[in-house]
Amino acid sequence: NQNKPNFNHYLFETITVLIRTSVSKNPGVLEQFEQILFPVFTPIFTEDIAEFVPYVLQIIGFLLESRPSGSTLIPDAYRALFQLVLTPSFWDHSGNIPALSRLLQAYIEKSGETIVVEKLTIVLGVFQRLVSQSKIHDHEGFAILNSLIINLPSTCLNNYLKDIFIVIFTRLTRAKTQKLIRCIIVFFSHFIIKFGANEFITQVDSIQANMFQMVVESLFIPELSKVDENDKKLCAVAVTHLLCDPEQVTKGIYFNHLWLKLLKALLALFQSSNDLQIMSVAERKKQAQDEAEEELLVGLDDTPDYTPAFSHLAFAKKPRTDLFGSSIPDARCHLAKCLQTLTSSHPNQFLNVMTNGLSTEHLLEIQKYCALANVTLT
Repeated sequence: NQNKPNFNHYLFETITVLIRTSVSKNPGVLEQFEQILFPVFTPIFTEDIAEFVPYVLQIIGFLLESRPSGSTLIPDAYRALFQLVLTPSFWDHSGNIPALSRLLQAYIEKSGETIVVEKLTIVLGVFQRLVSQSKIHDHEGFAILNSLIINLPSTCLNNYLKDIFIVIFTRLTRAKTQKLIRCIIVFFSHFIIKFGANEFITQVDSIQANMFQMVVESLFIPELSKVDENDKKLCAVAVTHLLCDPEQVTKGIYFNHLWLKLLKALLALFQSSNDLQIMSVAERKKQAQDEAEEELLVGLDDTPDYTPAFSHLAFAKKPRTDLFGSSIPDARCHLAKCLQTLTSSHPNQFLNVMTNGLSTEHLLEIQKYCALANVTLT
């Protein structure tokens, strides 16, 4: 019903609620929904019914995400649709992009090592297009890239790593925004967790000598505490390993210039979480308003068919997952344990650096983290 867009929206919300409640009670009915809905949804794609396509993409993404974990075999209907999802013209309509990105991430999560690997160059082309050409949708490109990092074996990506970093640094040089910086820091964090801090330094320095120092000083140190609250644990764990694992940082060429600065940035990240908890309602509202205004201004300066109102289906929303779960319940304790390992292997060295270089407030914070983790720095 084109005259009643709210009716259309709630119709698709109703379908999503029906799927969610039914599958939660009986996972076996998922295939029945797929068999019923795919024949109905297919003409919406083939006839390009623009106002319905984003809704249908969200529902299909939700269906695919709801399939059992560990199952790499997906029905032929999904395989056929995957070819369409990778069609460049399908990404020309900005209203499709959030739902397309979410669906592509579902494919990576559920069938990454089979059908996605076969088309990995094309998938990375989607990432490059979104990051290089769109200020408003660049975060969707990073979401796809992060999903690849999380779900694919590292060997699948090794040959592409340098090109990925070049795409990111080229965009950063050409058109920097606050959102882009946050996305880059989160991607770097995923990379460090998957490939290790040593490999991260190697990749960055392979682009330009000593570029790692520039990345730390221009991105991590001033911007780390500004990442979204949901990403702070990931970033804290990654920076902890950047601080404690690679010899280039703990005793090599970067030690004198970066180690203490990086530790201070990490402590500021933990403090920013505390600040958010005590921030007033008015302050949070102002912060959200400022971020919304930046997104709108970026959108007006972006693609000609920019549409700021993408209608998310509330009941198809993808829940956020904690990569570490019970293995690292508290990033502050993780820092304390990693510092204990580092200081015990270098008696007095790092304790002296912290004692002489940190404020009393920062030293008390570290003592508190050590108490939480039940460790002592020596």
